[in-house]
Amino acid sequence: MQRSMDLFRRYNLQFWAVVIAIAMWLQVHGQGEGSVSMDVPIQVQGLPADMVIVNDLPDHVRITINGLQTRLKDLNQQDLTVPINASDLTTPGVVERAPQLSSVSLPVGLHIEKVQPDRLELQVDKLATRSVPVKAHFELPEGWQVRVVSIKPQQVALTGPEVWLETLRAVDTTPIRPDLKAGPFEVKTGIESPSGKAIRLSKGKVDIAVQGILVRKSVQRHNKTGKGGT
Repeated sequence: MQRSMDLFRRYNLQFWAVVIAIAMWLQVHGQGEGSVSMDVPIQVQGLPADMVIVNDLPDHVRITINGLQTRLKDLNQQDLTVPINASDLTTPGVVERAPQLSSVSLPVGLHIEKVQPDRLELQVDKLATRSVPVKAHFELPEGWQVRVVSIKPQQVALTGPEVWLETLRAVDTTPIRPDLKAGPFEVKTGIESPSGKAIRLSKGKVDIAVQGILVRKSVQRHNKTGKGGT
């Protein structure tokens, strides 16, 4: 009798171990596989310090991920980035790069099936530094003007893509709006970065001193003489 009870306990434990193992397997695999698409930011990696990308790259690529449904539910889109390797770009030009999908960190059981676009065009140029004249940018209401303008410093050093700096003839100050009071004035201002271009001041922030004489234009009035009268 005792031997029978021992056998029952042994096989009973084995039975429940099998049941638990099956339950755990069903919990992981029972829901099957699925897929999800999401927009993931790209990250250019390894670009040499003396090179710069001058074309507009998309901020994101769209990837489709396949795998277990339970793993897909736990996937956090904010934890994902798609790297683009640019470490070998040493000369100006246009190159194509495929996103490095193998470097995207995914939980076990998930894989990337598709990415759109599957290739990206990178236009690269060398960084250069050159001095560029400063031009005062005044914003005045109608009837006012500035004469005898003085700017210090007259030039600033800018760093940016060589191809853009070659065509840059001057750089404007930030808009200057002096008090509307006739006479001499002096203001401190900064530099307006060329719109949409990766150009920056080589030495960080620079204060520009602008002096001038604010004058009000004379308005000539023409009196019309009517016919007749006493």
